[in-house]
Amino acid sequence: MGVLQDFRLDRRLRLAQVRNRLRSSLWVAPALAVAIAVGAAMLLVRIDRGLEQRRDDWFLFDGGPESARELLSTITSSMLTFTALVFSITILILQLASNQFSPRVIRTFLREPVTKWAMSLFVGTFVYSMVVLSQVRTAPTFVPAAATWFALVMAVVSVGVFIRYIHRMAHSIRAITVISKIAAETRAAIDRMFPDEVAAEAPEEVTVPDTRPDGVITHRDPPGVVAFVDADELVCIASRCDAVIEIVPRVGDFVPTGAALFRVWGNVDKEDHCRAAIGIELERTIEQDPAFGLRQIVDVAVRALSPGVNDPTTAVQALDHLHDLVRRLAVREFPARTRADDAGDLRVIAARPDFVDFVRLAFEEIAMYGTSSVQVRRRLASILEDCVTVAAPDRARDLERVLTPAP
Repeated sequence: MGVLQDFRLDRRLRLAQVRNRLRSSLWVAPALAVAIAVGAAMLLVRIDRGLEQRRDDWFLFDGGPESARELLSTITSSMLTFTALVFSITILILQLASNQFSPRVIRTFLREPVTKWAMSLFVGTFVYSMVVLSQVRTAPTFVPAAATWFALVMAVVSVGVFIRYIHRMAHSIRAITVISKIAAETRAAIDRMFPDEVAAEAPEEVTVPDTRPDGVITHRDPPGVVAFVDADELVCIASRCDAVIEIVPRVGDFVPTGAALFRVWGNVDKEDHCRAAIGIELERTIEQDPAFGLRQIVDVAVRALSPGVNDPTTAVQALDHLHDLVRRLAVREFPARTRADDAGDLRVIAARPDFVDFVRLAFEEIAMYGTSSVQVRRRLASILEDCVTVAAPDRARDLERVLTPAP
């Protein structure tokens, strides 16, 4: 039963990694569209062979083979042009976003649904028209009437989607749109990672071992960033082996090859099961890392405050959302560093950020680079004035230390 549970937890972690990669991929949706287009074309052509005696129906194309070829060729060439234009605009938007905001916000644009819809529809219509065009015959005469009519409908729909795509891209490059999207993802991550309100009493921490660990489990794969940690799986492994496992890196930390992933008190029989509980990616993801959302917003604000840009209004817009995020964190309970099993025995020790870490991340750099901006100083003062009214006394002191300007 324990092995089955470990497998399920490991599968859940891997599925989360796959889902995150698919959301940022630009080829998966067009590839599916190609498969659907080929299937739809062959199906409609087969239906057309049964409708050869009903040429007078309104929904059927009533032209000859040459007319059908000309129409399908025109649709094919126009869809290829649309597809190339969408790819060009997307690459240009990514370059502008990287230069104007931060390279870390590119993931937000890669996840834009309208881009994937446009690419999928244009590529699918192109492939569909090509397949139908290959079925037109002069001798004996065969014109796939319903399939040709459907190609025309898809071309008209593609024009509407292209207009929608241009509208969406024009708005997505605005600074407030980028900041709002990142802030929305960060709020969801905060609700997922810190769902509980601050308790009246602080959670009791289990005593951490004060002896040297019996072993160290290192990272064997290529270097990367910790994107996911499945603490439930590690608790199961530690309970089965009667051991204590300390997770060395935090979510969002870079891990080089050969670095320590875990310190172990006791004996873990299968180290690969522990390694499988940590997901290593090329870059940070926001699913279990709300600090990455704050990092992206801070990058936008710092770029806006640079001498070359000198746009304090954009920095204030970023501070508006940082205000909301830190205010939410100020009233949330942070999980304990230790995890115990059902019997109350210590099993997992995890490195976790404290509230002050989020406050420093959100405001220290902006306060430093915005010292000459009246807007920024005024906004930081109002954030402090508001957040201390909802934060616990110790967290209010953290806010005052970070946000109070030095004399």
